[in-house]
Amino acid sequence: MKKEHRFFLIVASTLWMLAFPKQAISQVLSNYDPEIKLSSEKGMFTPNDAVYVWVDTRQFSTAEWRIRLPEGAALFIEEELWQVVTNDTLLFISNQELESRIGKVGELKISAFKKGIDPKDFSVRKGFFDADSSPGQVQDQSADNKRSRDRFKDFFFTIVLAILFFLALFRVLFPSIFGLFWNPIAIFSFEDLWESVSFSKIYSAELLFYLILINMGMALMGILGLHVFGIDFFGLSLENDIEMMVFVWLAFTLSLTGITFLKFIWLGINTYIFELEKIALPHFFYLLKVSGFGLLVLIGLTVVVYSNNLLSGSTYVWWLFISFLTVYSLGIIGLSIWLYKKNGFNNYHLFSYLCTSELIPFLVICKFLLG
Repeated sequence: MKKEHRFFLIVASTLWMLAFPKQAISQVLSNYDPEIKLSSEKGMFTPNDAVYVWVDTRQFSTAEWRIRLPEGAALFIEEELWQVVTNDTLLFISNQELESRIGKVGELKISAFKKGIDPKDFSVRKGFFDADSSPGQVQDQSADNKRSRDRFKDFFFTIVLAILFFLALFRVLFPSIFGLFWNPIAIFSFEDLWESVSFSKIYSAELLFYLILINMGMALMGILGLHVFGIDFFGLSLENDIEMMVFVWLAFTLSLTGITFLKFIWLGINTYIFELEKIALPHFFYLLKVSGFGLLVLIGLTVVVYSNNLLSGSTYVWWLFISFLTVYSLGIIGLSIWLYKKNGFNNYHLFSYLCTSELIPFLVICKFLLG
């Protein structure tokens, strides 16, 4: 290249940087985007709720950090909550400020928490950036720690109080039925149901009340699962609209009540086919008693955990579902043992009846819930 051309390029480059100084001071030194990882594997019913990346503050100590967060995400640096953003935000944080606030130099873990977050929604880069283009600059610590109100938590405890009210009302109106179904000592007892109910009594006021009460609790725990797993229920919002959550809860309750009646009809058909006579109603209410008592215990545990802000992620809810299925499985085992001891039943017919009426539907439900 000729000297005059070389001189011309140097002059042109210098004039360009002088005319547009912002372009000269915006430089990415470290791009951590390819190193961002999911906190857990993402599945159909277990959407990821966090991404993270390890960074080193010792490199380019005079540079600053540019962190991009999606709407509704919470930024954690190490174990400290740095900021919760309500909109898509770019944060510009100097390296010295980061080290002084965290009190640590070297490798740090930067995490972003949001249900369903994807690594491409989060960005961490280090360099020299234009200070004028940083509207998301970190504010004071009191603003960082500001939390938005958990509307679902308000809904959950409101419904729990409603269930407790109806449970107390049931105890006052029908004390004998209350003792029959919620006696912890006789929870796996079958004898008390054998002679105490008949086919026509399923439509009585006390048993209808009991069915609706149980389904209210099941609907609440189902909605809790939708909320924790971040499942989009036909496009309905289960995050901020309490009226919508109450509507979904009532719809779930009515749907589950209808399903319980279909279950009873299914048991009646099977007892007729296998000639087991009057076994449908005791069978139906025995398993309903076991599942209802187990559900009451699980709701109580959830209240304790949720009220102490220990309900984090979907692991706890998975254990709740597995525990409930375990209790229901023990109920089926107890039912089969008791029926085998009952005289007048053909073992082959009884085994076929239990498989058709309980085991096969139970395994299908387990497969659907546990994936």
